Amino acid sequence: MDTIIELPYGSSRLKARIPTGNLAGIIEVPDVNGLPDERSAITGRLRAPIGSPTLLDCVNKDDKVVVLVTDNTRPCPDDRLLPPILAELEAKIPRENITIIVALGLHPPLDRQELIKKLGEDIVANYNVINHDVNRTVNIGTTSRGTPVDINTRVMAADFRLSTGFIEPHFFAGFSGGRKSIAPGVFSVRSAYKNHGYQMIEHPNVRAGVLRGNPVHEDMIEQAKLAKLNFIVNVLLNKKREITHVVAGDPVKAHERGCEIEREIAGVKVPHKVDITITTNSGAPLDLDLYQTCKGIDTAAQITREGGIIIVASACSAGIGPEAFLELHASVSSPEEVRQLIKQKEPIGVQWENQVLARTQMKNDIYLVSELADSTVKDMMMTPVRTVEEGLEKAFQVLGQDAEIAVIPEGPLVIPLLES
Repeated sequence: MDTIIELPYGSSRLKARIPTGNLAGIIEVPDVNGLPDERSAITGRLRAPIGSPTLLDCVNKDDKVVVLVTDNTRPCPDDRLLPPILAELEAKIPRENITIIVALGLHPPLDRQELIKKLGEDIVANYNVINHDVNRTVNIGTTSRGTPVDINTRVMAADFRLSTGFIEPHFFAGFSGGRKSIAPGVFSVRSAYKNHGYQMIEHPNVRAGVLRGNPVHEDMIEQAKLAKLNFIVNVLLNKKREITHVVAGDPVKAHERGCEIEREIAGVKVPHKVDITITTNSGAPLDLDLYQTCKGIDTAAQITREGGIIIVASACSAGIGPEAFLELHASVSSPEEVRQLIKQKEPIGVQWENQVLARTQMKNDIYLVSELADSTVKDMMMTPVRTVEEGLEKAFQVLGQDAEIAVIPEGPLVIPLLES
């Protein structure tokens, strides 16, 4: 007998048949109700923030204000967040004093159509909206861990800096949101190589759900403080991408409160590790490319035994991601060599993503259902499969017909808490 599971894949869903006798469990976050009135909830938080005066009391009428927003690799609903934020600011500040900057990090810039899809036609037509440019930064200091803090010149020229964001588990920053709008949102390549360096990523506390003692997170906090991030508006979302919680105010205190709420929701108890884990990268926009898909893979790795197999369904409709991501993996013949190459030659490409992927590949084989060419998948040291069922068939041949299976329908959204 089979159990039919549905997996988000691109903008659609995949159905997969799993032998019921092999299924140890389906690991997913509980569905939380969306807010009945998102706009009034956002406005309410701007007027009753955490650890900060109200938004209006934070700004002066002549201030030059920068609003940092996420790019299209994040499902942050900036088209719904910005109208109440901008309305509140414009009660005191002229519109021409407001600049919206897409905090791309090292991702490619958004064209006009992508900006409209992300922010809404009205905002793109009526506000000064620009992409972060990694080549236009100014150094404002160095963190205690030696990271050069190079921040977007427009951000540093402003009198007041506000950022939006979406809080979910993040495979090395602990959680997304908060300080990430500054680092990596508007920092330089040089800053990235230090903050995402080999030793940082190797640290045992650099993983999803961990903030305390996580050097990547703590270094990002220092950068955000040096860059004088003044105020954040962050949200939590449910599976339908409705806003369930809004936190606003002090960039550290409001973010930590949001992370506490998210940890309660996303932390799911798992009795023990399994032989095979089936997962996704939560569908679009997160599964646009293989680079982002490392998040879902990393979650699956937490509950897959050494020598076990991960089957991931991720559309990757936009391809591999940065070319350097493919080049580094394709240039060597084993995951251990990937790590050694990074250690010896850093800074190199987008090494952090290769490093996290190689760490999993040293203990688990990965079978990928995607739109990528088979040759590309093989260059990334993965096995291409057409369907989840084909992946299972291959996995059973390796691990035996009684191999135990767990399913994480939305990999990046879960923090598995192993009980054994």
